[in-house]
Amino acid sequence: MVVLERAADEVPRIGDAVRGPRARWRAPIAIGVGVTLVTYLGAGVPSYWGDEAASVLSAERSWPSLFAELSTVDAVHGLYYSLLHLWIGVFGSTEWSTRALSALGIGVLAAGVVVLGERWFDRRTGVLAGILIAVIPRAGVLAIETRGYAIAAAAAVWVTILFVRLVDRDGRRRGWILYGVAVAVSATFFLYLLLMPLVHFTVLLVDRAWTRHPRVLRRWLVSMVLAAVLALPIMMSAQQQKGQVEFLARRGYMTPTGWFVTPWFGHVEAAALLIPVLLIGIIAVVLRRPRREGAAPVIVWLLAPGIVLVLIDVLISPTYNPRYLSFSLGAVAMLLASGVWAILDLARGAAGRRGLLGSSAVLIILGALLLAPEFVHERGVYAKDGGADGRAAAAQVASIGRPGDTVLFGTGTRPSRAPRLVYRLYPEAFQGMSDPQLITAADDTDGLWDRLATVASVAPDLSAGTVWLLETGSTGSADADVAAIQRAGFTEVSRTDINRTVVYEFQKGTPS
Repeated sequence: MVVLERAADEVPRIGDAVRGPRARWRAPIAIGVGVTLVTYLGAGVPSYWGDEAASVLSAERSWPSLFAELSTVDAVHGLYYSLLHLWIGVFGSTEWSTRALSALGIGVLAAGVVVLGERWFDRRTGVLAGILIAVIPRAGVLAIETRGYAIAAAAAVWVTILFVRLVDRDGRRRGWILYGVAVAVSATFFLYLLLMPLVHFTVLLVDRAWTRHPRVLRRWLVSMVLAAVLALPIMMSAQQQKGQVEFLARRGYMTPTGWFVTPWFGHVEAAALLIPVLLIGIIAVVLRRPRREGAAPVIVWLLAPGIVLVLIDVLISPTYNPRYLSFSLGAVAMLLASGVWAILDLARGAAGRRGLLGSSAVLIILGALLLAPEFVHERGVYAKDGGADGRAAAAQVASIGRPGDTVLFGTGTRPSRAPRLVYRLYPEAFQGMSDPQLITAADDTDGLWDRLATVASVAPDLSAGTVWLLETGSTGSADADVAAIQRAGFTEVSRTDINRTVVYEFQKGTPS
């Protein structure tokens, strides 16, 4: 490790020659923009999936309808839905437009990682950490998903930057008030960001800031009281709506893969490269001399949220979801960058420039082989939720169907995979078609989804013409629905298996 420490001190920091106010922000802005553009590639290719449907359909509601929904369900996503409502009003509700908001969030995350990485470690660690955001699988997924996790990950970094700046500069009272408000707002955006003050308290313990600025600890505690008071409504709403996440008990997330692979690395192939580098990074920041003050906070940021969520899941109620740990992406990126530099420093110490170049080439090749396929897979047509195919199913109906046709939907699957979502997310494909199953549109309820009659209950009243039936595979109500339509005097003309959705075409009588 002595070689590593000396080499790290000898490497010139990028931008050391020009450190004016403008130059200081060039790297964060450039990397943030670059990461946004890279991760936005292919954003509109995969169809929406169930969770994204909840986001889009909620955001498309009127304000009174949205507030009614949030009073009973998804209050913890309310701030994101409100932001998305404004975004859709300007840019529309296609996959390309709504996911752009998340790609911007990942870019802001990358820029913040550059800033915080330089402050806690050094310039080269911050720069590399920001770049690595573009290739960490979980960041790539969040960048093209119409959910709030990308913005939450960015908020975690920037609230921490605000905290560090206040500690460094013995910030005034109004700065600490702003920090308390920022913690509460970020928690309203994503509840588990309330765990970030654990990281900030670790900074205070390591830095012993109160020995230099005696007011820091007192003002931090006051800001925490303010944050707790302001965040109380969202905490109460989350408690009242906790039944919404009871399904987590049946998802099988509480496994070693769910703890160590899925949260940040997606699949085992990517984890095979990134987990060893991450472990080397942890060792490097712990053994580095002089010890950087970011070592303890970044490790707490990596580990504490997962430990807390697992304990809550085991001791209180189902809570753990690997995606909930996405706000630790900043810590993951900084530790990965530290690991990469540790490997390169050791290689250069052992074999000079040739060793440095060889190690760099090996890491790049391994990254291309193990991470590039993951990046491409995430952007496949059926990449979401194991095969969401709503846009293709809608296109199939639109290519053959005509105004005046009737469209029906199976109701035997869970709402997040219900074929009805095809109709709601891609309504242009069903223009002019009859929709006899609708009892109450979601917008007129305080829930997430439309209320529908079953196919069997409406089939006897169907008029002559073409009837389209969308089912989720052969599961749920598919067989019963087909039989009900046939009993009503219709003959199956065609069946098209898209991917997960099956589109049936029926006509009255026996077509020639």
